[in-house]
Amino acid sequence: MQRMFIDTILNGHVFSLMERRSDLSLLRDFRICDQKGVESEVLSQYLQEQDWFTDYLAYSLDAIFFGYSLISLGDIKDDAFPDLSIVRRWNVSPDRLNVARYVYSLDGVKFLEEPYSDWHIWAKTKSENGATTCGYGLFYKIGLYEILLRNTLGFNADFVELYAMPYRVGKTTKTTESERAELESAVQSMGSAGYAIIDPMDDISFLETRLGGTGWESYDNLEKRCVRTVTKLILGHEDAASSTPGQLGTGGAKEDNPVTMAMLAKQTKDGRFLESLTNKQLLPKMRNLGFDIPTGMRFAFKNDEEKEAFRRREDESNKKTADIYKVIKDAGGKPDWAYFKERTGIPVEAAPDPVPLAPLSGDKGKEAPGFSERVQNRLKSLYKTGENDQ
Repeated sequence: MQRMFIDTILNGHVFSLMERRSDLSLLRDFRICDQKGVESEVLSQYLQEQDWFTDYLAYSLDAIFFGYSLISLGDIKDDAFPDLSIVRRWNVSPDRLNVARYVYSLDGVKFLEEPYSDWHIWAKTKSENGATTCGYGLFYKIGLYEILLRNTLGFNADFVELYAMPYRVGKTTKTTESERAELESAVQSMGSAGYAIIDPMDDISFLETRLGGTGWESYDNLEKRCVRTVTKLILGHEDAASSTPGQLGTGGAKEDNPVTMAMLAKQTKDGRFLESLTNKQLLPKMRNLGFDIPTGMRFAFKNDEEKEAFRRREDESNKKTADIYKVIKDAGGKPDWAYFKERTGIPVEAAPDPVPLAPLSGDKGKEAPGFSERVQNRLKSLYKTGENDQ
């Protein structure tokens, strides 16, 4: 099965989707931090600058497609693993947990036992049918559609060769081999398409079905259906590889786009797979091999984009709540600000009731409190100055 998967990767569409799925994780920023989330800039920078660590992440992600990956760390040189590599999968037995010298051999080296355990990372997927200790990978599900794509390409090429390329026919009454050979040479040198040398009474017919004139549409239709299914299996949405920006989704926000949501889901799922593998295997084994990595430090991706998406959704929800409170207040009601704080997390203090202005004094020339001089002068000109007039 693993050797057959090599042919699956040769399909350009499958390979591009595989690379796109891997890039969703490989292009993310990560850090090394403690259990409280405090980052160690020294360790984070160290791994970010190591090419071998990028290769380790890529080989680990390959396990999602192949079902498993056995990663050999290689020798330590200058505090790094420059010889990190992948062990040939068809020599690895996932059930026996060994590496056989020959394919189908039952005996082999137990890579999870000393002295090999600290030098190898065993990345596997979950078993889906209980028949093995690990899964078969995405290629097992993609294989059927990839074979159809492969055959369709071959059939389509034959159709083009038969019905789209010109065919040359040379007719002659000559029976001498040398003379017929001269005619054949002349016809052959006219181009790379097919040709034939026949007698005048012979005939060549191209038989095709009733739909032969539109046969190319059948190939194109089958290819598109297979391509959509493969894309859906790898990226989670059939339009993820060929969508037009702005034409998908039900809303303007990025997280409302179904293609974006599908790819973010794959990114999150793959990220958790890499975090678990690195924290449970790579970092402990690096400590055993002498690397200065304090206990409790862990590998984690930075979820800035996910936090920003959550914040946008939270702001939209809070705005709707605020609009409801505004309607209540404009209608003369008194909103419960304690519940508003509980609902949105935004502390709000109720505005104090307005203080009524003191009446103007009846004494001529006495200033009214709470007004500017300009306003007071205007009021004095409007009000009478009688003892009981205000």
